[in-house]
Amino acid sequence: MPHLPDSFPNRPGLTRRQIGGLCLGLPALTARPAQAARGITIAGIDGWFQTAFDSIVLAAFRKAHPEIPVFYYPVGNPFQTLALLRSQRQYPTADVVLLEAGVATAATAENLLEPLQPATMPVIDDLSDRAKLPNVAGPAVFFDSLAMCYNTADIKQPPKFWRNLWDPTYGRRIALPTPPDAIALAMTAVAGKLFGGGEPLRSLELGLVALAQLAPQVVLWDPVPDVYTAVALGDASIGPGWNARAQNQMSLTPGRFAATIPEGGSPVMVMTVNLVKNAQQATPARTLISWLLGPEAQRLLAEGMFYAPVNPKADLSAATLVRVGATPGMVAKRMDMDWVVVDAIRDQITREWRRRNLKGH
Repeated sequence: MPHLPDSFPNRPGLTRRQIGGLCLGLPALTARPAQAARGITIAGIDGWFQTAFDSIVLAAFRKAHPEIPVFYYPVGNPFQTLALLRSQRQYPTADVVLLEAGVATAATAENLLEPLQPATMPVIDDLSDRAKLPNVAGPAVFFDSLAMCYNTADIKQPPKFWRNLWDPTYGRRIALPTPPDAIALAMTAVAGKLFGGGEPLRSLELGLVALAQLAPQVVLWDPVPDVYTAVALGDASIGPGWNARAQNQMSLTPGRFAATIPEGGSPVMVMTVNLVKNAQQATPARTLISWLLGPEAQRLLAEGMFYAPVNPKADLSAATLVRVGATPGMVAKRMDMDWVVVDAIRDQITREWRRRNLKGH
């Protein structure tokens, strides 16, 4: 267990509200393909998400609405999507965008997104209260919990709590991303919750001290290409990662990789779906958004991509609810994070990690 000092000096540049939020190469998109003139373009993150979302979720939409062509445009991350929206404010080429909650708040404040209301999109009334976000134009479309990823050949007893990560029996076998990666920011919140004293500034400081004492057990900092691959291949034995991506990895490498959402609860990433301001195809875009928030799409997102649903009307088995972290008990234990605040101080948190030599070289 980390040895935690009784008090710490205040750190300049981080306000108590900012700390409280923790404690608890843009690609070109200049024109649609010619055949998409009457279709929709939805922009979001790339990689495994693009492949699964297009083949599982959008494929079902195309079958349900053959009259509406829809094209997925991959952008590296939500911040690059925000840059895309800014650069195309007057004549956007994307009609719908998927944005993390913190980035979506910034885009809403800059009037880059069209507010969606139950009066014109009734399905919003069906969503859970957690999906209706203040100061965000569009609602949440799914949730994703931070999970513990582990190599089943190295670790026979699944870890149950985040404190298990500090267990010296794991040795120097941890894989750990560093800020500004969102996994590292979420782990900062986890450490602050576990070892903090309740007051935001103290919790952050104690959390960072605990992470510094975890550092000797880290064998891979910022593993390439990611934590999931490193653990699956045996280059590391254990590490934090987002549950949906981890569950996908478990399906790809059964018997070598597993993941669990710790019993004490985990931070949650909130992904929102938004109508772009001045969208060229606003009417069919609203049809797509409504469908994505509806029971069928929510079922596909959970069963096919392992995301926790935002619509309670989705028909999901008990086993699926456990796997995606969406049983009533798991929802009640989620660690709240103010991603608006966190996104605003990513650089400052990154400097705090570097100052404590929490970094990869």
